[in-house]
Amino acid sequence: MKQLSRKIAAGLVLIGASVFTEAQQLRKLPPAQLSSAASQADAKMLPAGATGMKVDRSQIVSLSGPSALTIVPVRFSRSSGQASAPFYQCGLFFVSPAGTRFVLSFGADWTETESCDSLKAIGTAAARGAQPVLALIYQASGVRESFPEPVLLTWDETKKIYSPDEKLSRWITDQQISYTIPNIRQALAKRSSQPPGS
Repeated sequence: MKQLSRKIAAGLVLIGASVFTEAQQLRKLPPAQLSSAASQADAKMLPAGATGMKVDRSQIVSLSGPSALTIVPVRFSRSSGQASAPFYQCGLFFVSPAGTRFVLSFGADWTETESCDSLKAIGTAAARGAQPVLALIYQASGVRESFPEPVLLTWDETKKIYSPDEKLSRWITDQQISYTIPNIRQALAKRSSQPPGS
């Protein structure tokens, strides 16, 4: 029970048994495994122009089950070529027995004008058809303010990796909810119970 309490206190949320099996859980890695996991974050896999990569050890987690992964969050700066404040992007290294892959999760596409301050929480949920969802809550900043920004990644069974889902992420931001993993999970569950297009 103490271990479970530590996971919850750290902002990590276990996968709901109503959607996933007990065998699939998101867990914070024990200290003895953090260095090994962090070493899998290879700066050479980042986008061109990325500098100053930092691994967020407090949010490194493992996802057990059929698609077992270790998730290593990182933050790095991108040069704009102008004398302005640094612009930061965030991403995830997915480490599996098949190898390590990088996914840019914040600072591009619909979040390209926002700077990534930090990853505040990571958890799991499910979209329609029980499609696995990885829910991220970032603290972002614009020109004059700092704010939470949810980013949802959906599982691509063909590519065997989570990818940012712009449509689902924008849908969540339209729901006028407080951005927490339980609230995101609840909103997705409600959406899944409704007919498509509603």
